[in-house]
Amino acid sequence: MTNVVIGAASGMGAAVARKLASRGKLIVADFNFAGAEKIAAELGGDVIAMQCDISDQAQVDALMAEVQNLEALVITAGLSGSQAPGRRILEVNLAGVERVVRAAEPLLQEGSVGILTASQSGYMVPDTPELFAVIDDPMAPDLIDRILDFVNINEAGLAYQLSKRGVHRMARRHARAWGARGARILSVSPGINDTPMNHHEEASHPVMGEMIKKCPLRRRGTPEEIANVIAFLTSPEAGYMTGSDVLVDGGMATVLPTTSWIGKIRIPEKENA
Repeated sequence: MTNVVIGAASGMGAAVARKLASRGKLIVADFNFAGAEKIAAELGGDVIAMQCDISDQAQVDALMAEVQNLEALVITAGLSGSQAPGRRILEVNLAGVERVVRAAEPLLQEGSVGILTASQSGYMVPDTPELFAVIDDPMAPDLIDRILDFVNINEAGLAYQLSKRGVHRMARRHARAWGARGARILSVSPGINDTPMNHHEEASHPVMGEMIKKCPLRRRGTPEEIANVIAFLTSPEAGYMTGSDVLVDGGMATVLPTTSWIGKIRIPEKENA
């Protein structure tokens, strides 16, 4: 059996790789190949490091070609709102994750599990059926242009939240096809965690510090706490869970700002037939 962690060079991905390393063959992949190699060397045993930019179809295909008897696929790769422009965030966090999910589907067998990393911030996006119909087709060649009809993705934070809302919906959308193969797929939504990415975000957005103080557990999460949940979700003990999002946010979703999307969505007028 083969386990795959994409985004394994640091943070949550590295923590997940450490949790899954005892289960057999493990592929640790990352855009940062040197980081993936470092984790592989740390873990030792039957661990392979590969480079994978999930926005690059050739690299995704090369990764999947190394997989035999897929047990668990965990995607933690992604970009935050301060790491890239909105267009790139959507190309990686939304279209890139969909690309991996589709590439993995021919490998599915009884017991395979996919875990897609979303975010509690995805819950900040208001229910908008017209916009959701667009993000539910992440591989459309005109995806970005169609999203621009609704949202100004030059606001990278909005693009990030929208991408994570799309991942919530992605897990639910693929659950039926995965279930037909005896496989499961879920998303996991961390809150504010003690990772380099989140510390970088906090430096740019002081409101995140206030959210930590107000959330029920009044602290950041740790990569290990997220990895513990993912280890459970990819185990037989979670065998009846699929198609849903699992919040692992210390209750952060209870204190999310409710005003950030006010006036930010426009609904295009339909052309007369």
